[in-house]
Amino acid sequence: MKRKRALLVILFALLLCVAAFSSCSKEPEKTALRVIIIPKFEIGEMTGDFPGEAQLFYEKYCADCEEEEIPNMPPTGQFFVNEENGVGLLVTGSGKTAAGLSLMAVLSSDKYDCSDAYIVSVGCGGGSAANSMLGDVILVTAACDYDLGHHVDAHERENSKSHIMWFPDKSYGDYEHKKLNADLSEKAFQMIKDCPLRTTEESKRIIKENFGARDEEDLIPMIRKGTALTGDNYWKGIYGHVTATFIADYYECTDPYMVTEMEEIAIFNTADVFGMLDRVISLRTIVNMDVFLNDTTPESTWGEYKSFSEKVENENDETLDIFEPAMHNLFDAGSIVIDGILEGSL
Repeated sequence: MKRKRALLVILFALLLCVAAFSSCSKEPEKTALRVIIIPKFEIGEMTGDFPGEAQLFYEKYCADCEEEEIPNMPPTGQFFVNEENGVGLLVTGSGKTAAGLSLMAVLSSDKYDCSDAYIVSVGCGGGSAANSMLGDVILVTAACDYDLGHHVDAHERENSKSHIMWFPDKSYGDYEHKKLNADLSEKAFQMIKDCPLRTTEESKRIIKENFGARDEEDLIPMIRKGTALTGDNYWKGIYGHVTATFIADYYECTDPYMVTEMEEIAIFNTADVFGMLDRVISLRTIVNMDVFLNDTTPESTWGEYKSFSEKVENENDETLDIFEPAMHNLFDAGSIVIDGILEGSL
């Protein structure tokens, strides 16, 4: 009897050990993400003040969510997760390096299941003087790296009539440009193409003064499809404009060059590495133009540093009058797409 009792005690202890081992070895349950929204910067606080690219999206989809701790996240990155709706908001910081590293940190984290997630990249940029205007929202269908290649000062060219400053290098492979899922982009465009957009009287005046007389209806911002040129430094001027147009044409992008920005090629390449490129949607709103306006110069635009609050409060050459309306334009169009993903209609 004692022997049986001892065997039962040993068996019970073994079962407890097995259960404990099983519990310890079980992988922690991952949070399933349905959408990762990727703005690049915020101004001031995440809620309640002058909005940057992130604030309006944070307030609707991740309100009151605390910043997550993610291994290998660069110091520029912030990540917020709303487990109730499956939305992650990733603020990357400006530039290709910050954007690529931030997204890679999230997608490689063992805390999140991104296997069915869509990436919605949102932000602002400089508009193509030929194809876009202040306040537009561009549905980006392709991105090209403005920096990868060989750039030459236009004044050094033997053909003084040539404005092209860029020469391609075919040895780079295919990471210097990426095209998004055409079917998904078209579905998103059909959802947002009639979204009403805001503008200002100052912005309309600037467009008229710099690009000739236009009818009132032609001064209203629109949703447009186009190619983005990604560069890590700000540029303006007709030489840069012609070069950007040439690069988009060289890579045979479906839609014309519309916007310059600093992150999209890195976002697209990182998504491609993780097998998610076909679930990427990109939206950019136009807050300045790619040529100098009102006879401004590089010195007057960038020669003296001003904080964003100073630019907003004072008249300036970058037409920041459009910035806040453009942030609302970006959010209005972006939220239609995000809601469509969450509702399963996209």
